[in-house]
Amino acid sequence: MTFFEKRARKIFWVHFFSLFVFLLPSVASAEWETGAKIGFDSNIDRAIDNGKSDSYLGAYLSFLRNPSGESRVDWTLAANLEGSLFFRLEDLSYGALTLAPGISLIPHRVWTINISPFFQAKGVGDSDQSALAYGAKISMRQQLGKDVYAGEYYIYKDSRADEDVYSFIENALGVYIGKSWSRTFYTEIGYEYSHGDSFRTFSSSVPIGFGRGKQRRFSSAFGEEVIQEKVDRHSVSLSAGVDWTKSFFSTFNYSYTAVKGDSGSSPAHSGFISLGYRF
Repeated sequence: MTFFEKRARKIFWVHFFSLFVFLLPSVASAEWETGAKIGFDSNIDRAIDNGKSDSYLGAYLSFLRNPSGESRVDWTLAANLEGSLFFRLEDLSYGALTLAPGISLIPHRVWTINISPFFQAKGVGDSDQSALAYGAKISMRQQLGKDVYAGEYYIYKDSRADEDVYSFIENALGVYIGKSWSRTFYTEIGYEYSHGDSFRTFSSSVPIGFGRGKQRRFSSAFGEEVIQEKVDRHSVSLSAGVDWTKSFFSTFNYSYTAVKGDSGSSPAHSGFISLGYRF
């Protein structure tokens, strides 16, 4: 990383943190949210064979400004400060700040569209994976009945890490459908497809070709060789939420993800349980 890139990174962090601390509390019609979660990933290193599993403990603080519902066009804002500590691969522990302003359109009382660019700064224990990212999300949500809803979204993300092998550009499309079983309990099922760059690890027993422009680097965090290549990713998720009180709530999530590239497939199971508080 050049001197100017390092300076730009520091300036980004300073201005972003200042905005989070000083601007957000003054915005009306907003909501704060904090919480903690414990989760797992069966293939945290995106291995082509013999993936490493790990569990983590995370915490977050979020600021959310949702549409007021008083007009068909409104603005939104989401800011999130989060961090996670991994139990086995400690170098993967990270902290991140994300800012996402947006515009919400309501063409019909049961149809909502949101367009939101976002910016993220992420610091990882393994500094090679620390990154600045930007992108945009376009999402739509439809109320299909009294208790059933559906949604679709597209995400573009460009992430630039300290080491290029961890950088990526990704395009993702997702759909989901949910049902509110009561005022305090809901379930969702979702599917996401994405295409883009990804790092992948492999053992010496797996033959890997490097003639197609793949980048290669030894990772001290994973203890293995890492390459970067274009992949297709398919993910199916199940989630549920419970409002225990007006302020306390829990979320449960499980996902199965299959990543496939020229070098082979990397399946993974992941999930988390969280407890949050709105104020």
